[in-house]
Amino acid sequence: MSLLVHFPCPRRHSLQKLFSAFPDGASGLGLTLLRLAVSLTAILKGIGTLHAAAGPALIFWVIGLLEMVVGAALLIGFLTPIAGIVAAIGNGVAGVSLLLAFGTNARGEAFASINLAVISIALVLLGPGAFSVDARLFGRREIIIPEGRRTSRT
Repeated sequence: MSLLVHFPCPRRHSLQKLFSAFPDGASGLGLTLLRLAVSLTAILKGIGTLHAAAGPALIFWVIGLLEMVVGAALLIGFLTPIAGIVAAIGNGVAGVSLLLAFGTNARGEAFASINLAVISIALVLLGPGAFSVDARLFGRREIIIPEGRRTSRT
C-alpha cells in the first residue's frame, strides 16, 4: 500500500503555474510536435540572421545566437515557458515589422511569423509535455511512504 503525501508550500503554487502540464500519450506527442515546429524555425531563422549579417554588426550576431538558443531550448523542452515567451515576442515583432515596413510584398512571411508567435503562446499556456527536459526536472512527484515507517497518532 502506498500513501500520496502533499506538503503545503507557498512557493509550489507559483512553480506549478510556470510548468502547467506534463501530458503524455497523444497530447504529449502533440506538444512535442508544436515545440519541434517552433524550434526548427527559430534555429533556421538564427542561422539565416547570422549569414545575413553584413560585417561585424553585433546586433545581428546577438539576435541570431538568441534565436538559435531559444530554438534549441524549445527543441529539447528546457525552460519551455521562458523560451516560448521569447519566441512569441521575437516572432510577433518580426511579423508586425514586416507588415509595416514592406506592406503587401512581405505579407506571407509576416503572417508566418505571427503564426509562430501564436503557436509559441500556446506552448507557454499548455506546458512542455511529458517528452521534455522540463518534465524530467520539474515533473510531478509521488512520495511513497513504506507501511512500516508510519507512526500512529492516537
